[in-house]
Amino acid sequence: MGRQRNPENAWMPPYVERYKGGYRVKRRGHGTCHLAAHDASKSEVWSAYESWQADQVQKTFTVADLIDNYFSSPQYTKHLKPSTQQDYDRYSKQIRVSFGEMSPDAITSPLVQMYMDARGSQYPTAANRERTFLGIIMKWGKARGFVSIEDPTDAVRPFKEEPGGRYVEDWEYEAFWHWLGRRGHTVHQCAMEIAYLCAARHQDVIALTRADIQEDGLLVYQQKTGKKQLKLWTPRLREAVDLALATNTHAKIQSAHILRSRTGRAYTRTGFNAIWQREQRAALEAEAIQERFRFHDLKIKAASDFDGDVQQFTGHKTRSMAERYNRTPDRVTSLERPRRAPVK
Repeated sequence: MGRQRNPENAWMPPYVERYKGGYRVKRRGHGTCHLAAHDASKSEVWSAYESWQADQVQKTFTVADLIDNYFSSPQYTKHLKPSTQQDYDRYSKQIRVSFGEMSPDAITSPLVQMYMDARGSQYPTAANRERTFLGIIMKWGKARGFVSIEDPTDAVRPFKEEPGGRYVEDWEYEAFWHWLGRRGHTVHQCAMEIAYLCAARHQDVIALTRADIQEDGLLVYQQKTGKKQLKLWTPRLREAVDLALATNTHAKIQSAHILRSRTGRAYTRTGFNAIWQREQRAALEAEAIQERFRFHDLKIKAASDFDGDVQQFTGHKTRSMAERYNRTPDRVTSLERPRRAPVK
């Protein structure tokens, strides 16, 4: 039982006391807050207390708050690559629209399933990515006390996805490579060659610097897996790298990157892709190619054309993932069995 007040202070609200500055609230866990001056009336003190009390009503912690906290955490800002951060930011937009005002503890597996059914009817791949992102922030929040329930996405199965991209035929590759040359995009020609010959991802190609040029080959750092591979020199790879180094050398500022824009600086992912997409559309309209293809499809072509250990060549952690990039049909021996003479 709390200590009884002096009769002269019995009219004051709970946790309110007089001090040299007037009246204040002093409550453990809430700090101290000035309410009113010495000459304030009882009604003014009570009114100030009620205003203070209203401010103490905690705002409901929502999924939007959880996302904001996660995006401010070291797990996001320091441990994820910029490309992954951009992907997560994109996935979060639809999660905010659908669940943003809810408490994380109010999200149930049936609600997630309803979301997947609605979203996946048109965009199954996007629904899968957004489900994964929701699971990431729920697990992150659970470990840090923001969420009390278990991850509701665990009970919801993702949609089956077919391998994305396609195999680029040799004639398509050559047609677009020459198209880029005629349009003055020599750097993109070199990028095509390096990506294809090294089975390298887009972000790894534009990140290459002069320091990656080794005596025996080109050192490619896979940002997605953290793996480094020394791609041994071939005449074609050496020619592509030398051509890239000799291109766009007139700018005063020269980046150390192998692939540089006309300003001498490294390409951004957005800037590089903008040129690639524009030239793909133009080549298609001019009937130089019959179907557009992604820059990442060059990795599929490389894995499919390579004659050897595809997993070692591509640098994938598992053989099953490497085989997803190999789009060539398996060569298997057909049955060889002599026909039997009919029984008389």
